[in-house]
Amino acid sequence: MLPTASPESAGLSSERLQRAFAHLQRWLDEGVITAVASVVVRRGRIVGEFYGGRVAPSPTGSGADASPVSLQTLFHIASIGKPMTSTAVMMLVEEGKISLDDPVGAIVPAFRGEWRDAITVRHLLTHTSGLPQDPGPEIMEGLPPGADTPAQLRNYPKSRLEAPTGSKVEYSNVGFGMLGLIVEAASGQSYPEFMRARLFAPAGMHESYIAPPASLYGRIAHVGGVPNPGSANERFNSAYARRQSHPAGNIMATASDVALFFQMFLHRGQANGRAVIAPATARLMTTNHTAGLRGGIEGFMTWDNCAWGLGFDLRADKRPHFSGEFTSPQTFGHSGVAGTFAWADPERDLICVMLANRLLHNLWNFPRWSRFSTAVTASVMTPDSRD
Repeated sequence: MLPTASPESAGLSSERLQRAFAHLQRWLDEGVITAVASVVVRRGRIVGEFYGGRVAPSPTGSGADASPVSLQTLFHIASIGKPMTSTAVMMLVEEGKISLDDPVGAIVPAFRGEWRDAITVRHLLTHTSGLPQDPGPEIMEGLPPGADTPAQLRNYPKSRLEAPTGSKVEYSNVGFGMLGLIVEAASGQSYPEFMRARLFAPAGMHESYIAPPASLYGRIAHVGGVPNPGSANERFNSAYARRQSHPAGNIMATASDVALFFQMFLHRGQANGRAVIAPATARLMTTNHTAGLRGGIEGFMTWDNCAWGLGFDLRADKRPHFSGEFTSPQTFGHSGVAGTFAWADPERDLICVMLANRLLHNLWNFPRWSRFSTAVTASVMTPDSRD
């Protein structure tokens, strides 16, 4: 866990930071969400934390017997895990086992033929492969409802193309499924094993899990707004969902562990007192690779100029954006459909992590996320040396 400091010692206003956290309390009071954890970091130190709500719905309905959210609460961080998967891929690039412009089929032989031969590792990392957002019927055909992640991913090479490769930013969970297959093929380890051994442990992310043991289920925040609640395969909350290991977004973590990950990129690849990735890797992953391309997440949020790094959503000139009004164009981050986001602003040496627990399909986050992020950034009173 990162060290702590007072807001004022890091150039923030305590009063303004509490004003920002009041947004989260209002979301709870309004019943928009039922659990939330937030961590604000400046200059490598945690300067503010907010924990509110209850981990799970109360069996009695009163709420009194449900555990309160704390620094130990695990959240489904959903697609915030995509930059983490991307980091795993870049570790293999650092070792020379793969390169960004390798055709995917050169690493995963099943992904060959016709249009597949033009898709590279870089296309997958930047969502420019043209693969669809979610698996189509050609992938799920023949799989039982309870199929595990490895069984699903074996069918991913059958996917169809949604858009011409390189023509736009077409946000793709399928593409990140393929990245998981690349990690396994190039490393000789399963995706969860690689993440635990090569990223989580070296970075000190000891409260980050893929398919956590059942003994931790009581610490996992229940996600609201999911379809078919109570079913055996209920998204996020069922035992089945918690056993999944999809590279696009099945990591569960505490807010402080997510902050550790983002701090590693502000610290040029260093975490937990060691170099986890090279400075060049951290820089390249947070550099715009999609200049001039339209795109985003169709039906949710798109931009005419959709800046994207290697796994990271880049602020650039996007309006609106979950990082708010005041973050710099160099800001990088990611959001998650389970109700989560995190961003880091290199110009201000500032990180904001907000993990909530309601599915975004009713768009409850607009404009709440931007307003909260704006209030967090407005608490900075002293410019960083890099401003």
